[in-house]
Parts: sequence; C-alpha cells; structure tokens
Amino acid sequence: MNKSFLFILIVCILALPLISCAVTEKPGTGMVVYTRSDACGASDTWASYLGGHKQEDLLGTGVNGDPGIAEAVRQDALGIGYNNIGYAYDISTGKQVDGLMVIPIDINENGKIDPDESFYNTKTEIVRAIAEGKYPSPPARDLHLVTKDNYTGITREFVRWILTDGQQYVDSMGYIALPESKIAAGLQKLGNSEAGLKMEGTINISGAFALYPMMGKWGEEFQKLHPTVKFNISAGGAGKGMTDALGKMVDLGMLSREINPAEIEKGACWISVTRDAVVPVANAKNPYKQEILSKGMKKQAFVDIWISGKIIDWQAAPK
Repeated sequence: MNKSFLFILIVCILALPLISCAVTEKPGTGMVVYTRSDACGASDTWASYLGGHKQEDLLGTGVNGDPGIAEAVRQDALGIGYNNIGYAYDISTGKQVDGLMVIPIDINENGKIDPDESFYNTKTEIVRAIAEGKYPSPPARDLHLVTKDNYTGITREFVRWILTDGQQYVDSMGYIALPESKIAAGLQKLGNSEAGLKMEGTINISGAFALYPMMGKWGEEFQKLHPTVKFNISAGGAGKGMTDALGKMVDLGMLSREINPAEIEKGACWISVTRDAVVPVANAKNPYKQEILSKGMKKQAFVDIWISGKIIDWQAAPK
C-alpha cells in the first residue's frame, strides 16, 4: 500500500470524532412537536391564534386529548405542545403541572418577558391576566354548551342555573366568569321556565376536555339541590360534543371553539357559560428553559413551529 495514502487514511480516521462534533454543534436540542389528533377546540383556537388557521393546518405528532398531549410533553425533554389551562396547571395547588413548563408569550415582541407579561407561575395569575385582557384572545376564548334546536326541560333549567347561581364556582375551578352582557344574552336565549316541571331525570353531556372539569363541578353542585337529577358526563373533544349534540345522542355538547355556519344550519343552538385559554407548553427539563422563561417566545416562532415548520430546533425558538 502506498505510504502517502496510508498516512492520509490514518489522519482521516483520527479526525472523524472532530468532524462529527463540528456537524452536531448542539446535540440533543431537536424540537419534537405535538398536536391533537382528535377534533377539538384547543387546536382550532391555537391555529386561529397563529394567523386564522384551522386544526388541520397544524404540524406535529398527533396525540388524543388534553391529558394525552400534556403527558406526551411531560415524557419528552424536547417536546412542545399546547394545552387548555385546566391541564397545564394542577387543580389542587394551582401550580404548573409537575414536569410541564408553560411557555411565556413575548406579546410586545421586545425580546424579553416584561413584568406585565409575567403571569404564568400559577393558575390564579393567568386567570387574572385572561380576565383583564392581558393574555391574547385567541388563544383565550369562551366555552359553550350546545344543543339541537333549543333547550328544554331539566336541561334548560340546569343551563339557567349555570348562568346564575352556578357562576359562583367558576373562579375556584380556575375559569373566568362571563361579563353580565353575555349572561343576559344567554338567559334571553333560554326563555321562560316550563310550568310544573319536575326536576328529575338524567342529563347526558359530552365534548370538550376544556370544559369537562367545570361541568363536573356544576353537575355536583346542581345535584345537591336536585338529588333526583343525574348526570352522565364524558370528555372526548369539542368535535365529539358537537356531533353528539346534533345527533341528539346527548342533551348538551361541551364546546371550546366557535360554532361554524354549517353547524348552525343543522340546528346547533349554543350558549356561552365561562371562559378560559390555551397555552403553549414544553417539558420542564428543556435545555433552553432559563432562556425561554426570560425571553419568552414570539408569536412568529409558534407559527414557524406549527404552520411553516421552519423551526425544528430549540436553539432557534427563543429570540
């Protein structure tokens, strides 16, 4: 073998580790993007925030349900997703769910999280920010209960109670009370009570994960007043809630997005009952955690992650 060739070959072999290091300057920072696989209001709301898009425009690995996407990000140090605040914050402590980091949004886009943009540590803080209009809308939004054609019987009285006495439980559950104008509009849509109505029977409800915890509390409190009224409540996404309601498979569908014209033509009748928001989340062990918390992420960064796919590495996310 030619000695010169042998020398070059040895040099190349010895240089391989250096070449590898040069190519992978920051190993282990590739972003893993998650989205929802089920038809849901959270995705529609998040997509709308990112420039008027729809759920089907969002990139990422599809995961079913709010609990599913939260767990996927919790288990992935490089993961990023979005959750309703009821699944990003612990309902008991009000703190961010263990293993998750709610990503602060650099709303004024000055490259840092200013004091008036810093409201993510606890559920109480972000709920106040939503109520005061500091957190953008979308992804803050109203939550609705939908039925086919009109509200009747004990279902109507339950919704009427939600809009009146039931509003007292909203704050303790980490949701935002509706303004009086929307409550008045909802009560007008319900109309008068039925004379001689017996408060007994079962109210079947399905739909948005976002509204599920609040609906459970409302059902529990209403049942204390009317023990002969039973509830059958299940989550499954806003799409399921609308489909079930229009098909009369349930009395009420829980919805966490706007109602579209086609659904209105099919008889969808809805009433807003409370308010919450969708927030971006990452793993609490993210390699750029401190930079993300101090700088936040701009709206365009989220667009480049979920819509265009331009950002694929965490190094490019906080700017």
